[in-house]
Amino acid sequence: MELSPNALTPEETYKLLIGGITPRPIAWVSSVSLDGKVNLAPFSFFTVASANPPMLCFNPMFNSEKMPKDTLRNIQEQKEFVIHSVSYDDLEAMNKTCHNVDADVDEFEYAEIEKVASSCVTPPRIKNAVVAYECKLNRIVDLGEGALSGHLVIGEVCAIHVADDAISNYRIDADKLDSIGRMAGSDYSLTRERTTLSRD
Repeated sequence: MELSPNALTPEETYKLLIGGITPRPIAWVSSVSLDGKVNLAPFSFFTVASANPPMLCFNPMFNSEKMPKDTLRNIQEQKEFVIHSVSYDDLEAMNKTCHNVDADVDEFEYAEIEKVASSCVTPPRIKNAVVAYECKLNRIVDLGEGALSGHLVIGEVCAIHVADDAISNYRIDADKLDSIGRMAGSDYSLTRERTTLSRD
């Protein structure tokens, strides 16, 4: 079957994208507004943008009412954020930070997640995250103003935190990370079964 996005609604196209591009890594992003209100939210339109300089990118999409996310507003104001890995043990807490709560609600407190001060940015980070990347905003790319569009946020990493038992010789232990991936709907995938192939 061949489908043309021009003949589909944004919602139909969205379903085809999130259903066919799986599993997607999850950026669990902390940010803070100018008046000090802390936000924590997950985003699965996320990847590495560059290694030199180290940059990460994610898209906090508009919802169906074309409203920007608190995360985007905070980053536009403060130009800083922290991206955390999401391990299996974090799944329930991460899901709680998806809830639609008022902008003045601190999701760290709402989801009972312990926070600590970051090293080079204002937003706090998750104390028990296996990996956390503190980022300073490089740029925001406007991708459109329609429903389910949004902005590509690109940040340069200024500090990396890795749990002591999850790193050796600059390599992160995949078993310790125990990351999860986003599927379509309400489904998530585990990364506990893996295949290793030689590139020779």
